[in-house]
Amino acid sequence: MSLFADIRRRLDLRPAKSLNLAGSPARLAPEASSSGQPCGRRDPHGTAGTDHSAYLAIAEALRDGADVVPASDETGRRLAADGVSLVEALDGLSALYRSIAGGEPAFAAVRALSSSWAEASLVYLHSLSCEDPLTGLSSLAHLRSRLGELYREADFRGTSVPQTHALVVVEPLNPAGTSPFDRELRLVDVAECLRIVFCGGDVLGRVGSRRAAALVGREPNLPEQVATVRALITQWRLDTDVPQLARIWIEGLPGTDAMAGRLLDELARP
Repeated sequence: MSLFADIRRRLDLRPAKSLNLAGSPARLAPEASSSGQPCGRRDPHGTAGTDHSAYLAIAEALRDGADVVPASDETGRRLAADGVSLVEALDGLSALYRSIAGGEPAFAAVRALSSSWAEASLVYLHSLSCEDPLTGLSSLAHLRSRLGELYREADFRGTSVPQTHALVVVEPLNPAGTSPFDRELRLVDVAECLRIVFCGGDVLGRVGSRRAAALVGREPNLPEQVATVRALITQWRLDTDVPQLARIWIEGLPGTDAMAGRLLDELARP
């Protein structure tokens, strides 16, 4: 019995329910906020924009003739947490100074706000998962890091990464007019199919906005595994008779880590 036939036999034992994760939270469209505006980005009059209340501490320090550095430091952290860009944050600081002090911000205030904004932003970036939150696929950075480990290990052992590993690349072929959200849902389906076939220690990553890739060992049954992935993706959606088409191919790896990084960059291009 082929690998695909065995997988299909086991999947046929599941309840008669779509395998496309339609009932999972990841497949639901994001709910709009009741106000229709981004959280934390509303000015005192209700129009979208930088939250002016974040600057109240600086305004009070200016009116009282107090040191503006502590207030600017706290304001920078708050604006970064609210998703305000540094340019917007500095524009708001400049507007505040002009309205109260009649001039441009003091260097100490600009430095304190910028430094705290950058520090808060770095903390956020360092806390991000190495996985794409919707598809569960590893990020491109994580895939690149794992490739680097393979090349260093190959140098140490005297082996060749192109001979031991390869990339299985999947690009869903979406009809013209497919919405960005539906494209994301197709990648969720692709990720599930890859997990079924490559369920060992293989790295499954997202490569750009349109493709997924599995970093796998060059085992003798790799062609059969690729055929199984293709068959699963084609028949994954049980709620439609239209086959879900995708380009699937085995991408050979180059001889060096640097060239592998360039290959990933090329695959990530739209």
